[in-house]
Amino acid sequence: MALTVGILAYWITTFILIRPHLLPGSALRPTFAGDTSPFDFGPSWQFKNPELDQMLGELREEREAVQRRTTELNEWENRLKAEHQEVLAVTQTVYRVQQEIDETIVRVKEEEMANLKKLAKVYASMSPDGAAAILKEMQDDQVVKILVYMKEDEVAPIIETLGKTGAANARRAAMISNRIRLSISRVQPKNTKSQ
Repeated sequence: MALTVGILAYWITTFILIRPHLLPGSALRPTFAGDTSPFDFGPSWQFKNPELDQMLGELREEREAVQRRTTELNEWENRLKAEHQEVLAVTQTVYRVQQEIDETIVRVKEEEMANLKKLAKVYASMSPDGAAAILKEMQDDQVVKILVYMKEDEVAPIIETLGKTGAANARRAAMISNRIRLSISRVQPKNTKSQ
């Protein structure tokens, strides 16, 4: 009998210590102001706090927003990388084409210079009247380019012959002379550097 009473007393004491709030009329069952139902306490892992739940919900929403933003930023980064690669490819193409154009321009200028020197020799070997007659039919730019490669004593009779045939031709000869002067002053420093 003592054993049975001891076991029963043990179970009752254990129940009271583990769940004192379940006892009827227990002072351990608090109530909140305006709340008619007693607040039911359970084990700490089952405790529910509405504010904590709200904070957890807000944190979840913020985490999802951050994840969405991170995804968007990753997409933008990938787009920017792709566009950067395209820009690099276009820039390299433009640079290559520009080099080809520069090489072509240099080659054309060298060929033109050689041709102009040949023409200058041809016109220098002609009589001033014959050279002037041909040069009258050319544009001023072409005449200046040819005469620049001739010696001064070869240019003088041709300019003189160009200016003899009227006032309009005299003005044209003066403009050509002036342009030759400007061209020679531009060409001269280059010749002195190359010498």
